Amino acid sequence: MGTNDAEPQVEEKRLEPLLVAGIRMRGRYRDCGVAFGKLGRQFGRLISGPPLLLIYDREFREDDADFEACLPLREARAAEGVDVRELPGGRCLSLLHRGPYEEIGRSYGRLFQHLQTLGVQPELPTREVYLKGPGMFFRGNPRKYLTEIQALLP
Repeated sequence: MGTNDAEPQVEEKRLEPLLVAGIRMRGRYRDCGVAFGKLGRQFGRLISGPPLLLIYDREFREDDADFEACLPLREARAAEGVDVRELPGGRCLSLLHRGPYEEIGRSYGRLFQHLQTLGVQPELPTREVYLKGPGMFFRGNPRKYLTEIQALLP
């Protein structure tokens, strides 16, 4: 890390309830792209914000992770094979991860160390909100990807 790379800080914030369309899967995290593509085609103009991934495991899993690709929606609409529902709001600890997804484990380590210091176990699922990532047609620079990790507090 360069000297001008300020380490992002863990922050406490309040999340509002969020209407989402989600597809839950088991497998490798990189497999979520297929689900995001399907959600994008089905909900198009109803999408109201950045994509997010809900992670249902307490620890990192390589091949059999339990996760859900979600897109926030302006309004609910039923679609086959898609769970449309409201995610609860509440207090969370948040950390911005800047850089490639392959390095996100470091940021999780910092966030979970902070939770441990507070003596709390976060509610599952944790959330990854993809503020800046690869576009649909142009590959972005992975060093500039921006992902917000959110861990809901009990």
